[in-house]
Amino acid sequence: MTHRDLPELLSAEVAADPHAFYRRLRAEAPVVWDDSVQAYLVSRYEDVAHVYKNPVFSTKAYEWQLEPVHGKTILQMDGTEHARHRALVSPVFRGKSLERLHPMLLRNAAAVVDEVVLRTAEELAAPLAGRRRVDLVRDFANYFPVYVIADLLGFDKEDHPRFLRWYTAVIRVISNLGRDPEILAEAAQVRAEISEFVTPFIAERRANPGEDLLSVLATAEIDGEPLADDEIKAYVSLLLTAGAETTDKTFASLFRNLLAAPGQYERIRQDRSLVIRGIAETLRFSPPTQINTRETTEDVKLGDVLIPAGSTVLLLIGSANRDERRYADPDRFLLERDDLDAGKAFSGAADHLAFGSGRHFCLGAMLARAELEIGVNLFLDRFPQMRLADPDAATDVGVKMRGPQSVPVTL
Repeated sequence: MTHRDLPELLSAEVAADPHAFYRRLRAEAPVVWDDSVQAYLVSRYEDVAHVYKNPVFSTKAYEWQLEPVHGKTILQMDGTEHARHRALVSPVFRGKSLERLHPMLLRNAAAVVDEVVLRTAEELAAPLAGRRRVDLVRDFANYFPVYVIADLLGFDKEDHPRFLRWYTAVIRVISNLGRDPEILAEAAQVRAEISEFVTPFIAERRANPGEDLLSVLATAEIDGEPLADDEIKAYVSLLLTAGAETTDKTFASLFRNLLAAPGQYERIRQDRSLVIRGIAETLRFSPPTQINTRETTEDVKLGDVLIPAGSTVLLLIGSANRDERRYADPDRFLLERDDLDAGKAFSGAADHLAFGSGRHFCLGAMLARAELEIGVNLFLDRFPQMRLADPDAATDVGVKMRGPQSVPVTL
């Protein structure tokens, strides 16, 4: 039963200030039923970390949340099926394979930043131009990770606009906690478009494989059997979203967090050892994915609440990452936080929960680190005088996926 004094998760009040809501949940009802999403909300760090690692809380919920747009993906798999599929792609995102991706990452970052610089120069040349002003979200963050994934899969650059459109649509679908039928219909359309686009590439890569990730998938085998076309399409669709949303929102949030506090931008620009600390703290303070979903396979007690089998459970990452039981002064962005190990921030041993935990820890975490570290350092090099142009415009929006829609800056 919903706690009678608390607002509902999908209310306008929570959308305006989720962290005030999360503080009340942690204090008054750390595990509670919410009518607006027909799910149990879990808000404390210790409980969320426990759910991630307890197999009773399965990823079966992704059948209604993700499958309509992606098809069945690795996120829905458990046990040996999950392990076999994960083993197919994990080498690409780790070790020597990841090191070989760095030139590609830098090339994409440089291309987009050059476009920002060119646009700024054009604005300065215009008769009424006052200051060199750009939007870090619109002019960089939205594009950079999508370009990286397109290169990783081996797609042509002229296809970037359609990938960006699909990415934007998929984010709407996976944020559909209220199960809006219009958004579900959009999911079916996007899935059909991605399928139509990818199908001929799969056949071509099977016949003439290259070094790209799509060739890896097209020629991969599990127990001697090749992946079906539908499985490959699901991977492509998932990579388009999961490979972009973390970098997109974290990049924008990091610069907003840095520029909002006097002196922090200059400090990190002068001391680059703070870059990874800043990224890690942003993942804790402003995680791009605020909510993840699980479904119980049997009756299970969490805290004082008995959750029946077949229940949907929402893990409130945005709340857990600011739990005062786990972090000191959790509602402050601190570059040098004693209770967050930046060195572990992109591994399964991470202190924060932005990448999940346990067997389903985000496969692309190290790729996200490379993208963010390269992109952030490039901006610090090129734009030493960057300042927030409109602090009020750089506020976070969203409930499941949350981050600034705009970070207008002067360069």
